[in-house]
Amino acid sequence: MPVPPTPAPFILAADSHGSVVFDLERNVIIGYDRAGKSVWQDAAMAKSAYVTCVATCPNVVASGSLLDQNTVGEPRIVRSGAAVTTRANQNGVILLEKEPGTRVELDLQAANPAIISYQKGKQTQRFALPGPGMPQINPGPGGALAVVSRSSSGTATFVVARRSAGWKITPVPDRTAQVGCAGPDVHAVASAERATFVDELSGHTVVLDQPHIGACHVAGTSLLAETMSTGPAGRNSVVRYWDVRKGTGWTVNSADSVSSDLDPTGTKAVVVQGHVATIRTAEDQQAVDGVVGARYAEDGSLVLLHPDATVSRR
Repeated sequence: MPVPPTPAPFILAADSHGSVVFDLERNVIIGYDRAGKSVWQDAAMAKSAYVTCVATCPNVVASGSLLDQNTVGEPRIVRSGAAVTTRANQNGVILLEKEPGTRVELDLQAANPAIISYQKGKQTQRFALPGPGMPQINPGPGGALAVVSRSSSGTATFVVARRSAGWKITPVPDRTAQVGCAGPDVHAVASAERATFVDELSGHTVVLDQPHIGACHVAGTSLLAETMSTGPAGRNSVVRYWDVRKGTGWTVNSADSVSSDLDPTGTKAVVVQGHVATIRTAEDQQAVDGVVGARYAEDGSLVLLHPDATVSRR
């Protein structure tokens, strides 16, 4: 009987200070400092529905439950260096947190699911979600976040932007979105056949045809979209980069699973195929072996994840 492949680790969060990795083989979450040194490891946190950095990575808060997303009173795990504490949950999954009183949170109670922002302990925004299931959450550069909540009753998409005092939640009018992504002052939503890029400052939109987008990233004037399909010829993964201002771009096709990310300026991208990361600009590209995942930090540095769940930075 063939031995099943070892599940690859993946990056949960990264910034200019550190990174957080889920090691699926050992079912443990690991916090690394900027130099790639392991600061902590936590097996209990692997049962959490979501993990996000607080102030700087790898300081984190983990909340919710993978086993039951609507569990009442599931404790939150807080990590700061070697110190670990727990605090009571209020049915929420924390998406972003500056400090305990300033955060963006999901309330997934079936009776009244919502996305909520708090500043200094005071609720400042609350928007209803169409259902209590865990939505699609896509972190972006500059502390931005896109949230797509779908249920049989409808779809709701939200863009969360970092502000000096906390975060602001903005509903996206498009009710057909299946995927969303966000960056500073830009966002994109993708439906079944196309993606719509929005410049939030000018209100200018650009529609790009690309069916079945499964993930996207936006920064500056650029959109990076991923598609994966399976047919008679096998798997086909596609990554497309678009500079929506110039109307130019490039495409990568692969039979491997593919992941990608954009740097905060939108001028550089990384595409990971199998165990190779390719760093691309408009002028050139560079391949790095022994990489299964990659994430850009807000300072433009690139965190590379290796098959043994260790990280390096360049």
